[in-house]
Amino acid sequence: MNWLSIPCRGLRPVLLACGATALGGILAACGPAGTPGGPPGATSAGRPGPSAAATRTMSPANSPAGLAERSGFLVLSMSFVSDSQGFALGTVPCGAGRCVALLTTTDGGAAWRALTPPTRTAASYGICAHGSPCVQQVRFATPRIGYAFDPSLLMTTDGGRSWRRLPAAGVSSLEAANGTVVRVASPRPGCSGLPYQVQSGPSGGTAWAALPAPPIVMICPPVLYRQGSRLVLVGYGNAAGGVPATARIDRSANDGRTWSAGPDRCGGKDGYASGVAIAPPDVLVLLCRHQMPLPSGRYGPAWVRVSTDGGAAFGPDQTVPSLASAEKGFITGYQIAAASAGRLLVTETGSTDSYVLLSTDGGRTWSTTLRPAGATDGTATGPGTPGLILVGFQDGRTARIAQDGTVWTTTNGGRTWRPGSFGNG
Repeated sequence: MNWLSIPCRGLRPVLLACGATALGGILAACGPAGTPGGPPGATSAGRPGPSAAATRTMSPANSPAGLAERSGFLVLSMSFVSDSQGFALGTVPCGAGRCVALLTTTDGGAAWRALTPPTRTAASYGICAHGSPCVQQVRFATPRIGYAFDPSLLMTTDGGRSWRRLPAAGVSSLEAANGTVVRVASPRPGCSGLPYQVQSGPSGGTAWAALPAPPIVMICPPVLYRQGSRLVLVGYGNAAGGVPATARIDRSANDGRTWSAGPDRCGGKDGYASGVAIAPPDVLVLLCRHQMPLPSGRYGPAWVRVSTDGGAAFGPDQTVPSLASAEKGFITGYQIAAASAGRLLVTETGSTDSYVLLSTDGGRTWSTTLRPAGATDGTATGPGTPGLILVGFQDGRTARIAQDGTVWTTTNGGRTWRPGSFGNG
């Protein structure tokens, strides 16, 4: 069973989600990444859609093709179906540009081998160039059934050896659990402002039925989080838009049959939720930020609020230490994951550095447990590269963080981290 995949994108300001980003039994998720200069009608079931011929052969891990597909790999999205088995979607050098690559591991990330990529090109800020299908996220429901999406949608039923394109114009979020898949689909890709639908269907199937989620009116489609039968749909506000950036949150405890809706509960004069995490049994965590800068031009520290009843009530504000470098006007990027109401992970990405912070008491105290090296905001590797990705918890003790060609794994709840390389075969 899938414990977690994060809808966190970090590729455009909705999100990686990075992160944002959750499949079956989700433990955590993340929200939009910060950016320099400012805070951060679907197809009907059975309708014929576009088809794409998929390559049916897989490059052996140590063949020249398999080695090439791991060399220079930069991760975009990850999905784990267990502590040991997972998948990584990314890009590799390809001529004068970069092409999509898909890797898999069966030993927790010690070694990776190449699978058939779902598309040739990756999405850039949720848009496909030249009309060809493109993706930037991946979710696997089982070791054999998986989905590549955002904005195109493709499905594999043989563990990534071949892919089939499904009819959908703009699928921005997708999560699987308990034999079903839920997606957010729009008539057009990207932040079009058009109405979207939340739809559900059986894993591995092609039929989709609309769920009665209350509409969230935002320019960008909402981000979906899932833990078993719990669904959380978050419409993130635009913190640079000149109006309050309060997020809208829809919550369902019964696979989307009924919903509760309302604004985020960050509060304060200018507080807004830039990230959300969920964990069993009914934990909902808000990562809150200030929309307005201080007189110095910098922004005040972020804070978290924890609910243990699914979002009906929240505990007090708990400040997150500001450790990452932040030049005047630069907005620190944050991601959040949760294993429980007490065990939280937060990543801070500054203009030149990043920190991974751990709390074991619901945000009252924090400790730094990892400092990933190098450029971390995606600027070093080009547009559409998310940089640091908080993949999140696969169970109460196992979690992962990825950046470019490196993935870090913890098996003790975030206290220590073991680095690994996607180039290991």
